[in-house]
Amino acid sequence: MPLQDALHDDLTDFVRHGSLDAYELTDEELAQMLEVWRWSVWRRMQRPSAPDHDIIEQSQRLQRWLAHEHNLEVEYNTALLLKQELEPLMYLRILLSVPRALAYFLSPRRFLALWLALWRVARYQRVGPIRIQDDGEQDYPLELIQRYAGRPPDLLKRPYWRQLSHHSFATRKRHDLWW
Repeated sequence: MPLQDALHDDLTDFVRHGSLDAYELTDEELAQMLEVWRWSVWRRMQRPSAPDHDIIEQSQRLQRWLAHEHNLEVEYNTALLLKQELEPLMYLRILLSVPRALAYFLSPRRFLALWLALWRVARYQRVGPIRIQDDGEQDYPLELIQRYAGRPPDLLKRPYWRQLSHHSFATRKRHDLWW
């Protein structure tokens, strides 16, 4: 199944037989999928920035929970107050994670990962989404993704090929975990 002219950050272009399974993809498609995923996550976390994104997510989570469970609306000024109270905590969380990030990247076996991450981020900053649909949906430049797609990983050597949840897909879908 050939890829469409545009790639979407929900990775539906890489779905085969009703599931997103890396083993079903060719090496080139796997490399493209990983490039699209890294690119889209980096672009999404830049607008808004990561702490802002966390603050908005937590505020909306509270609003949805109160509306769903108690039929209550969080008034706008109260929501703004709650967001302002979260800001120092979120930025402090970033400062506290700096030592872990340094320890991660300064490990000798991760120097290459640091260099690759810096190279990718510099490239991702230059590669923006394109609008090719009438509804204004942002799509991904297929030619640039194909040009920069890296080498596909050797899946057989990866230690994390196991089910991530003890629930089945049908159970996870029934639960209200994706709000």
